[in-house]
Amino acid sequence: MPGPLTGLVPACHSPFHADGRLNVEAVDRQADLLRESRITSVFVGGTTGEWASLTVAERKALTERWIKAGKGTMRVAVHVGHNCQADAIELAAHARQAGAEAVAVMAPSFFKPSTIHDLVEFCSPIAAEADPLPFYFYDIPAMTGVRLPMSEFLHEAKFRIPTLKGLKYSNDNMLELQECVRLDDGGFDVLFGSDECLLAGLCLGIRGAVGSTYNFAAPVYHRIQAAFDKGDLATARAEQAKSITLIKTLAEFGFLAASKAVMAMLGVDCGPVRTPLGKLTAAERVALWERLEPLDVFPRPLNKPE
Repeated sequence: MPGPLTGLVPACHSPFHADGRLNVEAVDRQADLLRESRITSVFVGGTTGEWASLTVAERKALTERWIKAGKGTMRVAVHVGHNCQADAIELAAHARQAGAEAVAVMAPSFFKPSTIHDLVEFCSPIAAEADPLPFYFYDIPAMTGVRLPMSEFLHEAKFRIPTLKGLKYSNDNMLELQECVRLDDGGFDVLFGSDECLLAGLCLGIRGAVGSTYNFAAPVYHRIQAAFDKGDLATARAEQAKSITLIKTLAEFGFLAASKAVMAMLGVDCGPVRTPLGKLTAAERVALWERLEPLDVFPRPLNKPE
């Protein structure tokens, strides 16, 4: 049976005030935009959410606000990973108590696990603290530097983590993706983490996708899914090309800062990124708007930055 996360799952931005303080009040506006885009699940406190730049207290406050904002309309999955296992266990317990639908953990990225066994040992007590919530491992080797075969992790971890449901797979290894999808006759959810390759993931059998640009460009991905379901691969490829243009443009300006700028253009100001990430100047925001405004990917018209 599929877990609680299917379809498009935005990896939500953590909203800040202009001075960098957490702005939980903005979560309600984020949730409204996502409901307009027919989104029913969210992923909170991940890479897009700048989790490593948040305190434990801030991560708890963000979780609580998203669960309140999504009550009855959106399932909330929470990334509770941390370089410190004790802090991750604390965050897992909080997510369970607060009413989250699932938790996820990425590998620690300073002292790194070197074997599958080490990674399972790190994850097991965190998952236990969140029990009975479904547990997903968040594989993102480009950020953590941990490159271990996820099919082997799933095979070993299922004996130690009874709540293991699957992966958030932000990895460019497509061979290993296929191994994970077909493991145990499709017994695990594999949530794809590469927005620009969603169509490829669908062709390989993914059940859902977690991504940054689903926050503000869900319509184009809904069209990719609809065309794929109809077997209209020409249309699906054309729509995926729009996504690629969007993502390449955002990357030119600094992906996270540019993504937050787009949210503001849609009337949902999530504030700046936190240091050490760089902020966009006023001129850069206007230049970004000029590049993106013609794209047919957004749920609302883009407002030109002042």
